[in-house]
Amino acid sequence: MSVKTPIELEAILVGQSDYRESDRIVRLLSAEHGLIRAVARSARASRRRFGGSLDPGNKLSAILKRGRGELWHLDEVTLLDGRLRARADLDRLTLLAYACEAVASLARPDTPEPQLFGLLQVACLLIDGGPQPPGAMFRLALEAKALTFAGLTPALVRCVECATPLHTDGPWTFDPTRGGALHARCDRSGGRPVSLPWLRTVEGGRRTPLKELIAAQAPTGPSWLLAEVIEAHTEQQLRSRGVLVSLNPHG
Repeated sequence: MSVKTPIELEAILVGQSDYRESDRIVRLLSAEHGLIRAVARSARASRRRFGGSLDPGNKLSAILKRGRGELWHLDEVTLLDGRLRARADLDRLTLLAYACEAVASLARPDTPEPQLFGLLQVACLLIDGGPQPPGAMFRLALEAKALTFAGLTPALVRCVECATPLHTDGPWTFDPTRGGALHARCDRSGGRPVSLPWLRTVEGGRRTPLKELIAAQAPTGPSWLLAEVIEAHTEQQLRSRGVLVSLNPHG
């Protein structure tokens, strides 16, 4: 493929930042090319340039060209889904932003990511169109599925140290830096205490379609351990996590 040959693909906009005087850097998640960073020329100078389409969570049909470095060039977009219901609901909007950040943080550039793209598309549809804003169980399952599709399946049924099942010989802990649960006797790094019901419920959520978890109750226990696994792997904080915590300190 020529460097200058444009391609058209469907993508979800997962983030953006200002660039130079009038441009933006947009981050797109696509099935074919994984995570794409592209320059949207004059996006800040005129809303006509991209028609107000460059909001996180939006599904787009994008025409792009490869640049000489890591940045692509975004030439044109068609808005396929603007998540309008979420834009008018703070709970939905903050969860939408978190889903985009968490899933995209695990995607690789220039590598097909059909599972992560599909997962994020389903999550965005449910957050935007579900009968109510999804709760903490939905988010935990989303995190677990994203880690699984990124090849980082969280250890929820076997000890990450001794590899034996966790259904006996409690108590148990969870170490985000190691990506899963341990028998307390195997834990040398001071993981957080967790219960067997918590582990079983989260594992069940990992295997359950997201659409069945919109109103599901989250297990009693730590709410953000899987987010910490993502952060430990990427070595970056999920900035939208703080907004979710401020809106729902207990969820």
